[in-house]
Amino acid sequence: MKINYCLPILKNSTEEVVKTIQDNLKTYEYFEVWLDYIEGIDNIFVNIIVNMLDDKLILLFQRGETKKEGLTTEKKQEILKLLDNKSCYIDLDISEKEELAYVKEKNLKLKTIISYHNYQETPADLPEIIKEMGTYHPAIYKIATKCTSQTDALKLLLIQQNFSDQNKSHIVLGMGKFGTITRVYGTLWGNEVIYAPLKKEEASAPGQLTKNELETIFSVLNTK
Repeated sequence: MKINYCLPILKNSTEEVVKTIQDNLKTYEYFEVWLDYIEGIDNIFVNIIVNMLDDKLILLFQRGETKKEGLTTEKKQEILKLLDNKSCYIDLDISEKEELAYVKEKNLKLKTIISYHNYQETPADLPEIIKEMGTYHPAIYKIATKCTSQTDALKLLLIQQNFSDQNKSHIVLGMGKFGTITRVYGTLWGNEVIYAPLKKEEASAPGQLTKNELETIFSVLNTK
């Protein structure tokens, strides 16, 4: 099976982002660029990385437990409009109501990853949340929740199998130590990508394994 490694990029300058992409083009299938971290971001830069990566690019606005002051609403809307009819992906959490409403209002043709993130728990109402996500017609569904037990991890793996049974492209991942198993089996069972930083300190979510760690695991499991 083909494993699609995705490099999360949280850098402060446009130069750092471009260099990171160039240095890893041959070893990663996808690149996830966190736009709010980049100082002085403009349309020229966005066009550069879109042209560099095409459908290997995933863009997203800030996310996480601790949010910093990032892009203005106007700038986000400008970027969304710029991505109209482009082949790259834009990851929009269902909590980003303003951005999702703008996409609908302007009838933008975007390749969306509609996601749900919960950094505290794996809630019981995930089926209802997934149903809401479906109203935005995502190219890919993404669920990323904190696993506080082995049971939470099993819940996520069952959700992933439901997506597979329905032929829906998906990324289902657990955060935290109990979620690690979902990153391994999730990759083997059909996740579109696996987020794999070069170093632990460059992880974009709790529980991410490095690319070297994942390659070692999959080598032992003899996956191709």
